[in-house]
Amino acid sequence: MQSIDPAEHRRVDRRTFVKSGLIAGGALVGAGLGIRAAADGGSDSPPRPTAAATPPATTTIAGSGKRPNILVIVVDQLRFPQWFGAGGLGVALPPQIRRLRQGGVSFERHYTASNDCSPARSTLLTGLYSHQTGCMITGGSTLDPGFPTWGTMLREHGYHTRWLGKWHLTHRDNHWSAFEGERSLERYGFAGGIYPSPDGGPGQGWRTDPKIATEFADWFKEEGATEPWCTTVSFVNPHDIAWWYLWSDRVPAEAQARPTVRGLPPNFETPELMLERHKPRLQHSLQQTAAASFGPVGFSGADSELKWLSFLDLYTKLQREVDHHVGHVLRTLHSRPDVAANTVVVFTSDHGEYGASHGLRGKGAGAYEEAIRVPLIVKDLRGGKITAFPKQPRTQLSSSVDVAPLLLTIATGSSQWRREAHYSHLAHRLDLASILEDPQAEGRPFVLHTTDEVVTEFAVAPYAADAPLHVVAVRTPQAKYAAYTHWEEPGITPLTAGEENELYDYAGHSGRLELHNGAGESASEEEMRELLQRAFHQELRGPLPPRLGEAHARGFADYFSTAQRAAEGAAERRKRHEEREAGSSEPIIGEAESQNSLHPKRSGAARRRRHR
Repeated sequence: MQSIDPAEHRRVDRRTFVKSGLIAGGALVGAGLGIRAAADGGSDSPPRPTAAATPPATTTIAGSGKRPNILVIVVDQLRFPQWFGAGGLGVALPPQIRRLRQGGVSFERHYTASNDCSPARSTLLTGLYSHQTGCMITGGSTLDPGFPTWGTMLREHGYHTRWLGKWHLTHRDNHWSAFEGERSLERYGFAGGIYPSPDGGPGQGWRTDPKIATEFADWFKEEGATEPWCTTVSFVNPHDIAWWYLWSDRVPAEAQARPTVRGLPPNFETPELMLERHKPRLQHSLQQTAAASFGPVGFSGADSELKWLSFLDLYTKLQREVDHHVGHVLRTLHSRPDVAANTVVVFTSDHGEYGASHGLRGKGAGAYEEAIRVPLIVKDLRGGKITAFPKQPRTQLSSSVDVAPLLLTIATGSSQWRREAHYSHLAHRLDLASILEDPQAEGRPFVLHTTDEVVTEFAVAPYAADAPLHVVAVRTPQAKYAAYTHWEEPGITPLTAGEENELYDYAGHSGRLELHNGAGESASEEEMRELLQRAFHQELRGPLPPRLGEAHARGFADYFSTAQRAAEGAAERRKRHEEREAGSSEPIIGEAESQNSLHPKRSGAARRRRHR
């Protein structure tokens, strides 16, 4: 049976997708890595596999008789705790999530496969990379409903599947009526929903998350005993931090935060340091875009440090706020002990937050640990049937594309599904269930991450036009290597011209902080580059079964049509922003660049910090 093979090197545009034989099950187009050897196959010798050549050995869940309920809790923009831990810089995970982690199994090196919001969520729900689905632009490209989600897959096994909260995977979902929303979510295998679906606007987490928790409580009271079920509760916060500070200051509950964080992260960088260290230009462009869109911040001096600390204080506050609602959901679950005793809880985040590391805020435009490393916690309330040694953290590498397969294993009681042709597109994903049962089980040899946004989420300014903005990174236990490329127009072929690279060797302190960019000088670069080439070919754009051909075609046609609109929309927003700022005493982005260090009116939180 012919596969749809993204490794076939062809030029791609919307006309190609519509007119090619792909819709009838032909070949899926794709390309290389900006390294022609990757696009062309490199040599006549067969490529070395990046994943198992055959599905992993079957994992059987001990004592599985009655099928368990599955409660999935997703938060937005919560990174794995770094720098602000109990050691003195502030707080780690907030109490409810920390309690869940203490009683469950925590995956300490779990990574999202993509940024920003929509691409990250698509990888989580489908187990497919954004380069396989075409869902690569937040609020622009959509996840095609022809791709199976854990909703559709678990329904095939008799589960009642429901989604409550932020969706952010479909055009205009933030304008859904109840009728439109219910009909749309059903196409993805879910009942339920919150309408209009929150998309992460200013203060939306603060306003909407209580409603999401209440919706779960209402549903649980009426239908919680209708087993087995898989219900996803998707909160907005701590995503409200994305609007700091020009917009968050307008939300009364977010205009101030109690001082909590006492120092900047050890890998804080100024634009000058990033330039000296040969960091990719896209990262500096993110700094500029954030300044224009959400308010400028300086990089040196006491006032600037206070400003950054107020940012981290609010991020901490928003984590505690969503934690309160996570606690509400867990208390609701335990209000019916018989139902709770047959439930597995899975907690994760779609992506992280730079949180001042490298002088950045938000996510995307790079592949630093703070933005791509996220929590994953699994707690089996059935007496730990699938979670052996819960106090022992799992340090194996794992990816968000491994989560949907985990839910399928929990639901079916084993990983035997991996041998079924129907699930061949997920057969080689990491078996997280085997790691839950055995802390010494093998993890991934590497994880992959991509970000392909033409502009950061909700920004008024697009990224710099000359900065390569398509980022693909591979992370092993020892190092990380990233390629920043332009794509051929029209198409999705990465170009070598203008490519920029990063390499961080975790053997050294500076490498672990991801400060020293070793690209161009490290002895391991050739090996890491070859690994990235193979992984790009065989996994990131790996073959899909023919039945997913039409979904892929629609997904990439949608990507092409929305990528240009996203750039044009951002440019128009920037124009309006500059017109509004004309005559203002505060500097606009062009003036800010010349000053390097900006000093707008300090927010209330920053002013209060000076006198605490």
